[in-house]
Amino acid sequence: MANTSSNTGTSSQPGVVQLLPEVLGKGAFGKVYVGLYFGQRVAVKLVDRAFQPAGLLPADSRELEVMGRCWHPNIVRLLAACVKPPRPFLVMELMGIALDKLMHAEAATLLPMDLVSHGLVRVILHRDLKPANVLLNDPWSKRPVVKISDFGLSRIHRSVALTQSPEAGTPAYQAPECFDVDNYAISYKVDIYSFGVLLWEMLAGAHPWEGLGTVAIAFQIAFKGRRLPIPPSNKPGSCPARWPLQLCEMLQECWDQDPNRRPAAAELAKRLTLVRQPNRKLQPAPTTDENP
Repeated sequence: MANTSSNTGTSSQPGVVQLLPEVLGKGAFGKVYVGLYFGQRVAVKLVDRAFQPAGLLPADSRELEVMGRCWHPNIVRLLAACVKPPRPFLVMELMGIALDKLMHAEAATLLPMDLVSHGLVRVILHRDLKPANVLLNDPWSKRPVVKISDFGLSRIHRSVALTQSPEAGTPAYQAPECFDVDNYAISYKVDIYSFGVLLWEMLAGAHPWEGLGTVAIAFQIAFKGRRLPIPPSNKPGSCPARWPLQLCEMLQECWDQDPNRRPAAAELAKRLTLVRQPNRKLQPAPTTDENP
């Protein structure tokens, strides 16, 4: 169990988390600050006050305990947690930058193809894919470190979403079956769909379904069967060279209306690795009309 303190400076108390006046981000779950824990800079996620009276559920506590014992080179580590009021919080490994900020900063440039393919080979094996949850260290190096944050917290996030509006942008990454209120058989293949949207965003250098709200996105995807244009027009990444036929075919398969026809994660990783091979000839894809 850990305690929080908002004092600045260096803490000498073991198990005490110091919050620093630097906000990393904000979502439906709460705010994320930079903090100090055992002298190490960490990310501290404070649970929003709306959920503090009851604290987190016992099932959430058990899941957090399992996460704390889990280690994977492409998952942001959970270092400590407090699940009881008055201030539930999580202490996570601190990473350099989130993918959404890297892609959409004011001075952002298109991500090189090598970074796109290298960074995604590993993360497609994990859940809850959207740019805000993909974190990087040394993104412009030859071997950037890419990790998924909040891995294993999807159950907690779903309980939060019942009482708060969804995070902005999330519907753009959801598979069509997620918009069907009568569908109780959601599988991990929704993550394959989300991966396709994430890959499209990295290639296009633009937000998916930009300018459309949740209802409009659901209408386009679930009812009209529309998908993001491949390659897009009038986007920073519209150059055909960024859209080899092999990648475009993979995107279309990820977005198949039938979840059972979407590729497995291991197959996607293998195909991304093949695209990265320097001597491999990549045929540009034919253009498609803008869909909505």
